[in-house]
Amino acid sequence: LHDTKEARDLLSSLSSSSTPPPSSSSSSSSSSSSKKSSKKPPDPQSNGGVSNGGVSNGGAASTAKDVTPEMIAAVNKVKGKKDYYAILGCEKGATEAQLKKAYRKLALALHPDKNSAEGANEAFKAVGNAYAVLSNEEKRVRYDKYGFDDDNGPTVRHRHGHGHRHYYTEDDITPEDLFNMFFGGMQPTNRRHEHRQFYSTYSSNQQHHTNQNDGNIFTSLIQMSPLLLLVLMSVLNSIFTEEPAWSYHRNGHYKIEKATAWNHIRYYVKGDFTEKYSEQKALHLDYDIERDYKQELQIKCINNQRRKEQLMYQYRVSGNKRYKDYADSMDLQPCTDFNNFKLPQYISTPP
Repeated sequence: LHDTKEARDLLSSLSSSSTPPPSSSSSSSSSSSSKKSSKKPPDPQSNGGVSNGGVSNGGAASTAKDVTPEMIAAVNKVKGKKDYYAILGCEKGATEAQLKKAYRKLALALHPDKNSAEGANEAFKAVGNAYAVLSNEEKRVRYDKYGFDDDNGPTVRHRHGHGHRHYYTEDDITPEDLFNMFFGGMQPTNRRHEHRQFYSTYSSNQQHHTNQNDGNIFTSLIQMSPLLLLVLMSVLNSIFTEEPAWSYHRNGHYKIEKATAWNHIRYYVKGDFTEKYSEQKALHLDYDIERDYKQELQIKCINNQRRKEQLMYQYRVSGNKRYKDYADSMDLQPCTDFNNFKLPQYISTPP
């Protein structure tokens, strides 16, 4: 500051307004009092409370109680296994029908909507990945030839020796989408697939005009890949699977009406049924039909419950009451029928 009258007046006012610092005793007293005053009563929602759709500790305890030994046993069958055949519980030379039957059983037992045991979600994904590879003829040949890489999963050597190339990655159909396609649920909505489709379309627009047609064909193939996979699975299933001995519906091949011995499930058989099936073998067929019928009820129950949850979520987000009305009208009778359906005691005598 310059030595002026205004500067001297300013310095004088500042020195007169300053106060001595508080003593150490008063400082510690004020510090302790501030700590006491800063303590707040515990939030009643901090332990066991529910906030924004969260689950309380009581809810977690009730969920843990819902875990059954059967759920844990189903997870342990898959947990820790890396070989795809071992995950599905099949031999290396298993047929398409055997792989399909093994996947059907494990997917129903490990689906997150029905199995709340720890590790069920990872086991469900492992089963889906294993079936997605082994049900594809080309991928299965590569897997049988090159085996399993602990670091990168099932891979195949690049022909120029520059590393590994995955022939099954997360960009393919997810285990949840495979489950929905396999059991006739909703169509897959893979976000990674949509991102890859957008990127391919954008890249093709930057290429020379002579390469645009090739880019469009490649994009179309990517869009149709889920449908092609479904068609391939259907064709392989029809080739390698024997025609069933019965049907729920009457048609040109299945004309003779019958009913199961216990729950009286109606089904139809071919004209030569009596010649091929003895009484004991027909009894085993009745048991298989009733077990299949119960699994169908379970699938319908899972799909309807999931659909109802999606409608309620849309109602909470949009506030549109039509979603809630539609959700309330969802038919959950298959769930009741599934819970009330009693299978007979398994017949141990072979047919």
